[in-house]
Amino acid sequence: MNAQTPPIQLYVAVNGSDASGDGSAERPFATIAAAQAAVRALIRDGGLKNDVCICLREGTYYQKEPITVGPDDCDDHYTVTYTHADGENVRIVGGLPITGWESAGNGIFSADIPDLPPFYALFADGRRLTAARETDWKNKPVRDPSHLQAVFGNATSWFGEVMKVTEFSGGGIRTEYRKCDWSGELQYLQGAREYITVPGEWAIEEGRVYYYPENPDTLQNTEIVAGLADNLFYIHGENGRPVKNIVISGLRLEMNAFGGNLLAHARANNVTGEYESNLKGLVCLRNAENVTVKDCRMENAGYMAVVLTEYAQNNLIAGNDIRHTGYAGMFLIGENPGSLNYCCKNNTITNNRIREVGEFVGHGAGIYLMNSGENRITHNDISGVPRYGISLKGIRYGVFPDNGLTDVPFGDHWKYNQTTKNLIAYNRIYNTGIRSGDGGGIEGWGMGRDNVIDHNIVYNAYRGIATTGWRGHSIFLDDAAHYVTVTNNIIYDENAVAVNAGIFIKSIGNIVVNNIFDVGYAKSGAADIAPYICPAGESVFEQNIVYSCSEGTLNDDGTLTASDVSDRTMLYFCGASSYDSLSRMNRNLYYNAAGKIQFRADDQLLSLEEWKTFEKNTRRYDADSISEDPLFADAKQHDYRLLPGSPAEKIGFVPIRTEKIGLLPDFRYAETP
Repeated sequence: MNAQTPPIQLYVAVNGSDASGDGSAERPFATIAAAQAAVRALIRDGGLKNDVCICLREGTYYQKEPITVGPDDCDDHYTVTYTHADGENVRIVGGLPITGWESAGNGIFSADIPDLPPFYALFADGRRLTAARETDWKNKPVRDPSHLQAVFGNATSWFGEVMKVTEFSGGGIRTEYRKCDWSGELQYLQGAREYITVPGEWAIEEGRVYYYPENPDTLQNTEIVAGLADNLFYIHGENGRPVKNIVISGLRLEMNAFGGNLLAHARANNVTGEYESNLKGLVCLRNAENVTVKDCRMENAGYMAVVLTEYAQNNLIAGNDIRHTGYAGMFLIGENPGSLNYCCKNNTITNNRIREVGEFVGHGAGIYLMNSGENRITHNDISGVPRYGISLKGIRYGVFPDNGLTDVPFGDHWKYNQTTKNLIAYNRIYNTGIRSGDGGGIEGWGMGRDNVIDHNIVYNAYRGIATTGWRGHSIFLDDAAHYVTVTNNIIYDENAVAVNAGIFIKSIGNIVVNNIFDVGYAKSGAADIAPYICPAGESVFEQNIVYSCSEGTLNDDGTLTASDVSDRTMLYFCGASSYDSLSRMNRNLYYNAAGKIQFRADDQLLSLEEWKTFEKNTRRYDADSISEDPLFADAKQHDYRLLPGSPAEKIGFVPIRTEKIGLLPDFRYAETP
């Protein structure tokens, strides 16, 4: 923004007029589109001479269609800002109110919707209503099946999906797309009037919407909104002509559309790729650079709050409060993995609170990166997600041929996986993995190399159901997560059920140094060292503190049983290749304040001294590691600051600056229920 002269102010008000208004404070426009047209005229008539501010006056602005910002709406030198007038509260809603409710009997009301396109999202006073659902759908006839959707995936599925039903009979269904192999079984159908049984449910039948209100006496005074706009702000440039220098600031963005389908990116036959129909947001940046989205409240997105896709570079997403989305909080993707067009990169995602997102599918996440690199993901607070806090995705080398990439030497495959050189730092990530059998705080699968995970606090990374075997990891370096540096992180669980381990090490060149792992509730301790499927080796585990003070016996399903035995596994080596998968493991501190420490080497449990001389430990890992109390300030309250005289100094441990982790002091939104 030009600091020398004040920006041009164009005002919009709900009681303004596009016919007689001129955008002044005294004669505001009625619509954002009219203000955009005025900006476009200024640009067309010789270009902007100063920054422009489109100031929205207090009120709610309903949008049936997206607010589209294209190349003609921006300037190469000056900024165009969409914001609120000083001290005034502005809501932009991606839908239209529904009125004219009439009783349809049995506590259900209906309204006519003849002029609205098909919609799959309905809200009452800003709260998403539940589409009427039925598990026993084979035995329940439906008069109008045109609005039916099938919902797949249970609490331990790796993925979930919502699919439009195209053929329906009492004995079976056909959906618009083939189900993902990992999305679990069909859970229920939703969307038919006959399925409405409890207050809060709704459905559509033959041009009318039906709703069972919790309090019918207040229905006529309730804001009922149909979500209609695929994107609320659609920042849409062209190839070679991106939108630039746009700012969206301080607005409340709410309630956009949900479509007929929400599909898993894990497709059939080992193909990985995000569906275009999923890439919708309250704000969507497509072919955009130097765009800022800051200090907005975003709620009730059908898919994502923010999407950055195709050419998206040098954009800033900062200070936003994001809650209640169908798929993810944010999604960054250039093109699907396997493309050589490296175009989504160098973006900054900082100081955002993301919570209670991914509500429709089990693979929902706070932030997804897919074929997007060199981004800075810092100082975010992420919680309440079904699978991952932050996920970095690509395709692993072993399935390149299934994705159409043949005869690519391993040394050349990195350029096809562009989720590379990302910095994931100073984030607080917790209460993840709540509806998945494969959850994690920070996760990577088949991405590019040289990503850095530094100075994060990750806790309660698996909050799902107790299950023997697989649950997840706090830092989950899954298949082909090569050359990841993991430093200065604090990882713990507050109680059971907990993750399998603090970190998964199974690939090439994972550097795990100077972290604190409180393993009181982690069955395999600080790390599962278990290479399989992909090449592994050259990893490092050094200068870490591995600690426990939790009492009781941990069970295989992650639960805790009260007992006098509080021994804890520090590390787990699994399989013959695991013992040679690290180049260095040394100068670590292991301590259990409540029992013995033990190292699990396949089916054997070893003390530290036994582990140092174990016959399979041919590289003599942990030769200089120690077992002494690290002297934390208050480990039971998860205060892991080191007291003076801590023996961690002997291993070269550098104290972690926890006061710098999490939201920055200028985050403007107080916690709300």
